[in-house]
Amino acid sequence: MTPRILILADINSSHTQKWVLGLANDNFNIGIFSFNASKNNWYCDHENIICLNKRKTKASLTLINKLAYLLFWPNLIYQIIKFKPDVIHSHYASSYGLLGALTLFKPYVVSAWGSDVMEFPKKNFLNKFILKFVLFRANKICVTSTALKKEIAAYTKKQAYVIPFGVNLNVFYANNLPHDNTDFTFGIVKGLEPIYNIDKTIIAFYSLVKKHSHLSLKLKIVGGGSQKENLLELINYYGLQNNIEMVGFVSHEQIPTHLNTMDVLINVSEAESFGVSVAEAMACQIPVIVSDLDGFKDLIPDESIGLITHSTSPLDISIAMEKYLMNNELRSTLAKNAFQRISEKFSWSQNLSEMEKLYFEMT
Repeated sequence: MTPRILILADINSSHTQKWVLGLANDNFNIGIFSFNASKNNWYCDHENIICLNKRKTKASLTLINKLAYLLFWPNLIYQIIKFKPDVIHSHYASSYGLLGALTLFKPYVVSAWGSDVMEFPKKNFLNKFILKFVLFRANKICVTSTALKKEIAAYTKKQAYVIPFGVNLNVFYANNLPHDNTDFTFGIVKGLEPIYNIDKTIIAFYSLVKKHSHLSLKLKIVGGGSQKENLLELINYYGLQNNIEMVGFVSHEQIPTHLNTMDVLINVSEAESFGVSVAEAMACQIPVIVSDLDGFKDLIPDESIGLITHSTSPLDISIAMEKYLMNNELRSTLAKNAFQRISEKFSWSQNLSEMEKLYFEMT
C-alpha cells in the first residue's frame, strides 16, 4: 500500500512543488499544509494531491520569533485527524520543523534546506534549542548536501541522510540551439542579495570588458531582490548598460531557457548549502564558476568539473572568467564532465527514489 504523506512546507516554493508532484506522480497520496496561500493553485488538477490548509491570503507572521507558527497548531492537528497520514514530513527545520515536531506524530521526517541550520540556530539560544528539539523529535533527518550534514552534526547525534533537490534532466538539458556567435555571455541565476556577490562579479566583468574590448561580452543576470537599484547604479557607473542585461525574477519553468543562452554560469556566493542553479546549469552542459565553499563540494569537488575561485574578490572572479573566455577546449571538457556528474549523482529521478525508499522503511 502506498503511504499517505503529509508535507509541511511552503506551497509556493519550487522545491516543494517538485517533491509533491514527483511523489504524487508515483501514486503517493499527498496532503500539503502551508503557512501561505497558493499563488496559482498548481496542485488542483492532480487527483493525488490535496491542500489541507487553504488560505485566502498570505500568512501574517509578524510576531517576535518562530513561536508565531504555533498559531497554526490547532488546525494542523485537525487536518492530521482528517487526512490520516502514514508519515509527516517537514521541509525546513526551523519553522515547519517546529510545527511538525509539536504534533508529536510518529513517524516524523524533517528536511533541512540551508539557512534553517546554517544561520537560524546561531542567532540566539532559543533558536538553538528549537532546532535541537525538532531534530530530537524526528525519526529521520534529511539534508540537501554533505556540508549541511556536517553542520547539523553539531545539534544531533542522529544519522542525517543526504538527499539533494536533484535536477530533472527532462527539463534541464542542453537545447543545442545556435548562439549568437558575436556574443560571449556570462550568466548569473541568483537573488539580488549581498551574500551572492553580484556586485563583485559586475566589477570583474568590467575588467574583462576593458581588457578584451575587441570582443562582444555580455553578462545576463536572472533574479530579483533587494540590491536591484544598487546594482543598476553600479552598471551605470561603469558604463555597462549595453553589456549587462538585468532580466529580473522569472518562474522556475523559465530558467532552462535562460540558462541555454549562457556560455558560462557564475555563482560566487559567500555561503551556500548546495547550489541549485549551479546543478541546473551543469545539467544544461554549461561550464560553471563557483566560490570555494563546502556547500559546492558535492557538485564541484575539484576543477575537473568546474572552476573554483580562490576568493570572492573581483580579481579572482575575473581570472576564472578569462580562463573560460580564452579556452574553448576547457569550456567543452568541463561542461561534459559537469553533465556526467549531474547525471550520475544528482538526477531528480534518483533523488526522488531515495526519498520514497525512506518513507517505505517507516511504514
